[in-house]
Parts: sequence; C-alpha cells; structure tokens
Amino acid sequence: MTEELRPRLRPVELMPVQAEGRELVALHDPDRYAQDTAIVAPEALPLLGLFDGTRTLRDMQVELMRQGASLIPIETLEELTSSLDRCLLLDNERFRQTRAERERAFAEQPVRAAVHAGSAYPAQAEDARAFLDGITGPVEPAPQGVLRRLIAPHIDLRLGADVHGAAGAALRAAGRPDVVVVLGVCHAACEHNFIACRKDFETPFGLVPHDGAFLDRLEARLGADVTRGQIVHQAEHSVEFQALWLAHLWPDDPPALVPFLVGSFHEHILAGTDPGKDDEVARFCEALRATIAEDGRRVLVLASVDLSHMGPRYGHDEGLDEAAEGRLEREDEDVLERMLAGDAEGFFRSVARDENARNVCGVAPIYVTLKVGEGTGRLLRYGQGRIDPESGSVVSYAAMAFED
Repeated sequence: MTEELRPRLRPVELMPVQAEGRELVALHDPDRYAQDTAIVAPEALPLLGLFDGTRTLRDMQVELMRQGASLIPIETLEELTSSLDRCLLLDNERFRQTRAERERAFAEQPVRAAVHAGSAYPAQAEDARAFLDGITGPVEPAPQGVLRRLIAPHIDLRLGADVHGAAGAALRAAGRPDVVVVLGVCHAACEHNFIACRKDFETPFGLVPHDGAFLDRLEARLGADVTRGQIVHQAEHSVEFQALWLAHLWPDDPPALVPFLVGSFHEHILAGTDPGKDDEVARFCEALRATIAEDGRRVLVLASVDLSHMGPRYGHDEGLDEAAEGRLEREDEDVLERMLAGDAEGFFRSVARDENARNVCGVAPIYVTLKVGEGTGRLLRYGQGRIDPESGSVVSYAAMAFED
C-alpha cells in the first residue's frame, strides 16, 4: 500500500494556532467537509507541499533528504497520511464518496439552512434583532437617489459591526427593493465562476425566498445551468449574512433573493489579462445586466465582499502594528477610488499590478457589480479588523452605495 499510495492534499487554509505553549498550524477546510481539525507543526509544511498526487511516501522520503532534511520514518508519513484521510483532507475516493453523498442530500433540501446562526450571530430572533438594531443605529442616513448597487462586508458581524451597520442603515434608508441579486465570494474551490442556489434561505426571522423566475430568465440568456455545483452554498457565509439583513429589515415581506457565489479571478491576476475579455465573465455580466433591465421591478445588486487580508494567517511573514494598519488604509485608498468611480477595469488593474499581494478576496464580485451598472459610488464607511490579534492578522472592508 505504501509503495502505491500517492496522496493528494485538497486545498486548505493554513491558520496559526497555539497549543500546549507551542506555535502550530491548523489545516482549515474552506469547503467544510473536514470532520476534524488537522494540526501540524510549522516544520511539517514543506512535507505537506509534497502531497500533490504524484509522489509515493517513499518518494517523499527521498525528496526531503535531497532538500537536506533528515530521514523521516515511513511510519511517520503513514500516520500523517492516515490523519489527513480521517479529516477528509485528501482528494481520494473516500472524500469523493462523502462529497457525492452530501451533494445529493443538499440537492433534496428545499431550504438552505442558516448554518452560521448561533456562531456568527444570535440564533434566536429576539436576540438577533437586538444585535442588528444595535449595530445599525437609530439615525437614518439621507439617500441620494434610488439605491441600485451596494457593496457590503462579509467579515464576522461582530468584528466589522460598524461597517456592517453602515450598509444595513443604507439599505433601510433606501427602502425595500423587490429583488436583491447577492454576489458573494466563493471561499471554497468552485467548479464554475458563477454558481446560483435555487433554495430559500433560512434566517432567525423566517425564510428569504429565492427568485426562481429571475434565474430562469438569466439561464435562458446564458444557455447554461447556473446551479451546477450549488453545494458550495451550503457552508458559505457571504450570502447568508446578506439574507439575514434582508429578513431583519423586512421580516414580513423580505425581498426576493437571487443568490450567487462568484469564483476567483486569480488566473487573470497572475496572467495580467482582462477578465472582461473572458467569455464566461463577459457573457454573465451582459446576461445579468439585460435580465435586470427587462425586469419591471426594483432590482438591487449587492456585492458581499471584504478587501485586504494581511498577516501570517494569510501567508505573510509578519503581522500588522498600528503604523502598518495606517499604511494598509492608504494602500486600500487606490482600490476604493476606482470602485467609487465605477471603474471595473481600473479596479482590477489596481489589484493585479502586484499580483494581489494584499489578498483582496472580493475581486470578482466587485468587478461584476461595477460592470453591470453605471455611475459613481458613495463611501459609507471603511474599516479594519484584527481577525487574529495574536498574529497581527488584519482584514479590511468597506460599505459603498451606488445611487441614481
């Protein structure tokens, strides 16, 4: 078995943790299939890089010795492989079988459950209402026209409460839209760039219905099933947080939801190519714009995104101190200016010029949101949050309104 096995590690996120006084690394599964958390020592990370599906465990031994490491016993490699397999972190038959079973179960569910209720926000309606009212504030901001597009954060609601509250206040002041197209970030591995969910969304305040007819018209234009791979919606928080706001603001009649998760433009960033010339991206933007234009109702496009991700948690050597946070805000200003100008191409170039060194996670949803509308935006609030205070890892985010 050892001679034949060529383990392949699934995409994981590395998160520094402390255990028993040691600095360790947790392997987080963004797809949330992992049943347990695998924790390894930092010195094991080069070894994990060899879990690419091309090497046997014996090959790994040889490669590590070639790199100057001492011989690792084959039993240690077998134990690590078994641990990763047990956590469903290996791309193998056991994982694929589990994924297929979960996909079938999710497809049969008429409602997308509120999986983050009770952790990211209160699960009980009364508590959730008090929490959201508390971060929104009593003051109604003055709308400067009909709200057509909104950029809102998807950071943890408690950490980014002030910016979440600014977006929520703008929604409340603008009045109830009929339809809200939410473009969330697909943090998991996405098979396609644009994945819809044909399910109503559960919240502590009741269900937010999805707009199947809108999706039908959009699919007819695209000539493709946009719900392929919708299992990625099961654990993703970026649409769920916006459904929560819609149900909170209009509990008796929440707007119809068109929930999308959008994949990464990473390949365009690395290649320096314009995503607008990508056939899939161009066709989706045009189809969404046309579907909105023909709809007689008031349609809001809402990008649920964050901006920069800095610090050891996101692959950087050092965390941010107060001075570095100030530099990050100045660096974010260039991106924000292009967003406010409604300049999708300029926004993308600003992010791509250093190959997205700041790890802006909302590139694709922001780009599409800027492309499907016209006019300039208004910055409601910008913020930064220490997602991991011990390591100094920081996330930035903003709320922005586009009105006419």
